Amino acid sequence: MNSTAVPRGASEPFRQLRALRRARKLKQEDVARKAGISREAYLRAESGQADPRMSTFLAACEALGLEVVLAPQHLAADVNAFIASRNGGVTAASMAGQPAAASQPAPAAPAAGGFGSGTGEGHKPV
Repeated sequence: MNSTAVPRGASEPFRQLRALRRARKLKQEDVARKAGISREAYLRAESGQADPRMSTFLAACEALGLEVVLAPQHLAADVNAFIASRNGGVTAASMAGQPAAASQPAPAAPAAGGFGSGTGEGHKPV
């Protein structure tokens, strides 16, 4: 497997986090430290070797400046379009190198821009 390939076992949300981390030229250690988790825990989650707790996923998202937004699947495309309209056409998927239309709607998807300041305000319901 080459260094840019995403491991087969990795979940789609962690695939996006991995691509975003790499696009920002961050090391796993950087994200793990900011998220308050061990590098090993982050590596296992990102590589698909472990099924991390939701708290690990949320901490990694916050460390990357993302807010997790829950949306009904039938509205996911509209939510992504709204985020892109407010964020210069950028969504979490496009930041990770994927076209926004290609991203699959998910019950919990990282959303670029977010609703919090990233200063520990916590996660706000939508």
